[in-house]
Amino acid sequence: MHLNLSQLRRIIAWIGVVAAMLAPAAAQSISLPERLRKHVQFLASPKLEGREPATAGNEQAAAYIAEQLRAAGVEALGTQYLQSFPIASRVVLTGTNEVRVRMLLERPGIPRESLKPVTISWKPLQDYVPLGISDTGTITAPVVFCGFGQQRSSGLDEFTGVDLSGKIALILTGDPDHYNPHEPFRVNYSELRRKALRARRAGARAVVFVHPQGDSSEVLMPLRYDGRSPIGGILAIHAKRSIAARIFPREKSLFTREQEIVKTKTAQSFVLPDVEMTIQVSHRIDSSMIANVVGIVRGTDPTLRDEYIVVGAHFDHLGWGDDNSLYTGAERKIHPGADDNASGTAGLLELARMIAANPLPRSVIFCAFNAEERGLLGSAYYVRNPLVPLEKTIAMVNLDMIGRLQGKRLNIQGIGSSPLWKPLMDSLATAAGFEPSYTEDGLGPSDHTSFYLRSIPVLFFFTGLHGDYHRPSDTWDKLNYTGQAKVVELVHRTLQIIGGSPQRPEFTKVPSSAQGRTTMAAAKVRFGIMPDYADHPKGLRISGVIEDSPAQRAGIREGDILVQIGSTPIRSIYDLMDVLARTEPGEEAEVIVLRGPQENERVTLHVIFEARK
Repeated sequence: MHLNLSQLRRIIAWIGVVAAMLAPAAAQSISLPERLRKHVQFLASPKLEGREPATAGNEQAAAYIAEQLRAAGVEALGTQYLQSFPIASRVVLTGTNEVRVRMLLERPGIPRESLKPVTISWKPLQDYVPLGISDTGTITAPVVFCGFGQQRSSGLDEFTGVDLSGKIALILTGDPDHYNPHEPFRVNYSELRRKALRARRAGARAVVFVHPQGDSSEVLMPLRYDGRSPIGGILAIHAKRSIAARIFPREKSLFTREQEIVKTKTAQSFVLPDVEMTIQVSHRIDSSMIANVVGIVRGTDPTLRDEYIVVGAHFDHLGWGDDNSLYTGAERKIHPGADDNASGTAGLLELARMIAANPLPRSVIFCAFNAEERGLLGSAYYVRNPLVPLEKTIAMVNLDMIGRLQGKRLNIQGIGSSPLWKPLMDSLATAAGFEPSYTEDGLGPSDHTSFYLRSIPVLFFFTGLHGDYHRPSDTWDKLNYTGQAKVVELVHRTLQIIGGSPQRPEFTKVPSSAQGRTTMAAAKVRFGIMPDYADHPKGLRISGVIEDSPAQRAGIREGDILVQIGSTPIRSIYDLMDVLARTEPGEEAEVIVLRGPQENERVTLHVIFEARK
């Protein structure tokens, strides 16, 4: 069942039956670890199915959080605590989608030169399916078999030795090193993206994916949105194996070529003779409305109450598993996300209860962010559309994965974003019995990054990764609730000091050498931008430009929409990563961005890439 936001707001009115278990009147008789456990147990329950954005489980989680804030006496921001925003959620076919194959149909005893070409049409959603990673458009071109689409620096390279320029690549899914025809096939859209990007890099204009021989060879992939933008400049479809096999010549059948690759680990790539394929893909990415959940406890000081501290924690997770999942099993399973990040959300709710009971001189905003797992979308939306003046926001404190405390070790990130943080946390964390480790950066894979990019001091509390991260095994019973309560109490004490200090914390930028670090492990060069990650119909929005970087020297600005680097169209962060992975230090390229209030001013700039530091 899928609920719209008006229905969600009505749910808030009756979900109080659940919330009554944790009502303030009864809260004093329940210990903090027990209250945290109850929150996590609800948010990570099978009923909520992993809280993936734009699902009923995510909406029920939002309703629960809103009711908990109301019951604690926290005032609503937004509409009934909800700050609504759109998120890309599904792929819808539009217009004309077709595949036509013009080929010679072989007949026993008839010489090939005597055959006449025939045209065969494939039926969408029956013989093949357009993929959500695909660009839109039409191409007519020869077809090149490229095996499993492998391209390794040492070993199998299936794109070398064939001319793919302007052609269509036919590529097997899966991996020749882990070939098992009887294992149920599990769609991995990240791997499909990597193969499509390799083909585009080699010059292909389209990719036809086909499953290997086996039990799932005739099962079409679902038409679904994988949480990322389409790949610019290349069409992509998935075809049933039986229909794709018909375009191969008898002497080089799909089956024999596949078996030869698996057996010898050598490339078997070749141009399919006398085959020309037309592919037309037309689809759109539809949006759904989801919501952050936001409340405020007003400050008590007449002067300081107009300054705000944001306490944040994301409440979404991976649902039944997406490409961020590290689960490798064939059976689909709910990813409950108990530590990631029901733990941080539970901490936020208890901090809201504590602060509402004893307000601070400054105002405190509690933001349960949505769609963090999709690329910090909820927090990015908030800083673009703040519910209080952003220039009056003096600090952001983020809780993400605080439920697996091991011994006394606690990681606190963003410590370099204000000179106040290090001495403050040295004092408070030591007094609370922690052995803290610090990370200078205000940048990281969680919602504090959105605030740091707006020059707001940040602190990020984190108890560390573990073997259940992004897996179905991240369940509520594995959390250390006593340790989680200690972290919440430390954050509470931190908020009390920040909220009552006469001076606001000073913001400092972490040195650019540290800012330049990204998760783009394969990148050879440094560019120097912070991407927005949220889908944009025209390209990749730039949230920030790092000082003394190639991007800054080229004249790129915050808010620009990056649409092209050299000859490569940029539609998402993954297109950018592909360019950076194949660019050498010192190479130069033209960069095209869109600029201006209407994002219609096309600006061409010149960038010189430099080696990563």
